[in-house]
Amino acid sequence: MTDQQLDKDLQEFLAVREPGADLSAREPDEFALSLRVDLENFKKFPRLDENVTYPKQGHDHRADIEVDESLELPDYSGPFRADLRFSDFSDDALIAMYSLSYEYYMLLVDSWSAEVARRYGTEAKDELQLSAWTNGIVGHLERIGEEFGAIEGVDELPALDHGVVAFNPFKPDPRLAECDKERLVRLCLGSHEFFLLVIEAWAAEVVVRYGLDEMFDIQWTLWSEKVLPQIRTMKGRWMNITTNDVAAFMKDIQIDSTSFPGKAFELTFEMPEPDVGIMTFNKCCAPDQWEALGRPDILEKNCHSTCPASLIETAKMYNPNMKVDILAIPPRVDPGNVCCKWKLSMRDESDPEYVPVQLGTKPAGEHQAG
Repeated sequence: MTDQQLDKDLQEFLAVREPGADLSAREPDEFALSLRVDLENFKKFPRLDENVTYPKQGHDHRADIEVDESLELPDYSGPFRADLRFSDFSDDALIAMYSLSYEYYMLLVDSWSAEVARRYGTEAKDELQLSAWTNGIVGHLERIGEEFGAIEGVDELPALDHGVVAFNPFKPDPRLAECDKERLVRLCLGSHEFFLLVIEAWAAEVVVRYGLDEMFDIQWTLWSEKVLPQIRTMKGRWMNITTNDVAAFMKDIQIDSTSFPGKAFELTFEMPEPDVGIMTFNKCCAPDQWEALGRPDILEKNCHSTCPASLIETAKMYNPNMKVDILAIPPRVDPGNVCCKWKLSMRDESDPEYVPVQLGTKPAGEHQAG
């Protein structure tokens, strides 16, 4: 592949994968239709009932800003809240969640960099990173900063050609203490959009250089083996989520920096029974992207290669007897249906997969801003 063709393919792919890209009238392009990927040899996870579909319904309340002074949650150690709004947290808790997002970002960027270097070598990693930042990220920094009210503007970027580029306009800052609740919520949402932009840029580079199968394999490796245990520890430390039950898992996803509401995701959460949780993605960037590109076949592999790894492994970390049933997962038969839907429950001793262990809770530890 020539450098000119690489740049053309990359720009086409980045345009589709940009958070919030308008894909409503997009026609499948030559690059998308020509993408080659092994659509046979990957693990497909069964749905609980293959004959049931779920129309989109409900509303993701997390970004709704409504100040209720009777709440002011100091962390998320209290009861699970199906209709959680980020503005329900105190200012200090929002700053903690913002700091969690930054630490999460640093972990994932380091993990992507290390995995790419392990597979292709340091020189290839540096070249890929330089292109990701130059072509996929830098042009959006000013817009994102202004849209979400970043504390610090972008004056000078660090060197992009060596090491791990960890620049983030949403880095924690002492001036956060001067922000009102509305701005703190917006900053959290902005940290999410920047986070996704960087990861999408890395992923796009892998796709155009090494293929979709490599990108899916990297995602599976990172989420199922390397990143999740550290992320759970972060959430316990910053937001005091320390129990081993379904409610803890539901809280975990509600405050996960990669699944905040906005241009990429809209989720609903419910617990119809004490040990049963239902999590629904009414909107997800993956179906939006691959369906717009005319590749629902790739969408199926994308979702089966990423989401079950992260959700099932996270559930196991909280409790080895926590069970994840897939109610819906792409491909979907109608765009009016949910993108995916998950049921969480607990195995009892009658289940052949029950693990006889004695569980306790771990102290959350003190979090610190910075």
